[in-house]
Amino acid sequence: MEKEEILLLEEPDIEGLTEEECQTLKPIIKDFVKTYAENKDIPVEHWLTPKLQLYFPEKSLKEIEGMTEEIVASLKVSEKKKASLIKAVKSGRTKESWFASEVEKATSGMSMDGVKSYLQDLDDAVKKANQTFLEETIYTNANTINQSYNLDGFIAEQYHAQSFNLNAEAAGSPYRAKVLQPEGKGYSKNGVDLVVIDTRTGKIVKRYQAKYYKNAKATAEVFKKNHYPGQQKLVPSDQINDIDVKATDVIESPDGIKSNRLTKSRAEQMRDEAQSGNWNDLNWGEYKIKHLAQGIGRQAGYAAMQGAVIGAGLDLAQKVWDGEEIKGEEVVETALKSGADFGLKSAAAGAIKVGVEKDIIKVIPKGTPLSTISNIAFVTVENVKVIGKVATGELTASEGLEKMGQTTVSATAGLMAMGKGAAIGASVGTVLGPVGIAVGGFIGGSIGYMAGSKVGTAVYEGAKKIAKRGKEFIKNVFSGVKNFGSSIRSGISALLSW
Repeated sequence: MEKEEILLLEEPDIEGLTEEECQTLKPIIKDFVKTYAENKDIPVEHWLTPKLQLYFPEKSLKEIEGMTEEIVASLKVSEKKKASLIKAVKSGRTKESWFASEVEKATSGMSMDGVKSYLQDLDDAVKKANQTFLEETIYTNANTINQSYNLDGFIAEQYHAQSFNLNAEAAGSPYRAKVLQPEGKGYSKNGVDLVVIDTRTGKIVKRYQAKYYKNAKATAEVFKKNHYPGQQKLVPSDQINDIDVKATDVIESPDGIKSNRLTKSRAEQMRDEAQSGNWNDLNWGEYKIKHLAQGIGRQAGYAAMQGAVIGAGLDLAQKVWDGEEIKGEEVVETALKSGADFGLKSAAAGAIKVGVEKDIIKVIPKGTPLSTISNIAFVTVENVKVIGKVATGELTASEGLEKMGQTTVSATAGLMAMGKGAAIGASVGTVLGPVGIAVGGFIGGSIGYMAGSKVGTAVYEGAKKIAKRGKEFIKNVFSGVKNFGSSIRSGISALLSW
């Protein structure tokens, strides 16, 4: 395939969220946030219900109370998931493995077909949220969008690790393989994909970098362009004889245990089966549910990274509030700094609900579940806190991206705990996708300004720092802005294999 010149747009456009809408929504946000500030010491239900009733006089008190209960219940679930994830990360787990355990909880008691359908809906929603970003920011020189987003690179990593472990267990070997997930302070461009560990000592004895590109030439090129010290090159078995770099098509331990070989075409076939939901029992034995769940969790984390690059909502907030003399609400600033922000999130959810139902926020359909709206508010406030810490230097931009990734993963787990069936996919897609990002960006920026002009400006500048780091990461994945070479598929496979 001929090389294509790719253009990474600096400021992606999010259709449907206009400055006029934001100007109309602004006083509603101020009203809800000020009501929270005036009632910070009493239960949310006591002030949120009458406030919602003022905006929806046509609804009965019972209906309004039901809306309040759903907002509060949804936020409590997300807060619980956030606390659980923080605890897991502190104990050394990755957010992806934690997410996989949450998927297991959500699918316990389901039939195999039910689990497949559930994972398919979830996978589709998270992929679509990420893909929408790519569709709006990555174009060929002919202004056509190259859509080649898949899971075969991730499947290849897991296939080698799991087939090795099955073979090692059968042979009584003490060695085990593991797919490494990004964690800690962010992403390492040339990080290790797979390791073989001696369970007796806990030491890593082999390191591998896996690349499953479209052909031997493309796979070899990516190895030549990058440096992977101390790592063996793992490639598809149908490319091993044609590749002109030293490589292997299996992972292996010192006692001779090997993984099963996997061709590029078989990895693609498994990807297609996973995406279509047509996995057979053998496939599910080879590629365990928890590993697909980890892949979904990884994608949810990427949604935060990609969302950080989209500054549409924050840019609108900066325009709408710019030049206004703002007497900051000390309660709001304290909530953002202390973390005691449940009431602030409730106020944000209430404002979004009014904006949606009054046809002010047109990008979110009327009747959207309050669990979805509440999670947009949850992610919004959590991200504003992170951005503020980046602005003050308490966190680096890379650390901020990782924290934002944890927020989207915990929010997704919260939606799983509350939703059912295909509705989960719709909710996740809204919260993690460009719509949720844009609306949340404006709400978050507005909350920052309500804490004072200095706080609002800091939030805006902090967001730019994080966006810059996100852009650098994406550009690194595609090996440069203008000459990525090969196809978009190669870039996305690299993204998923980090």
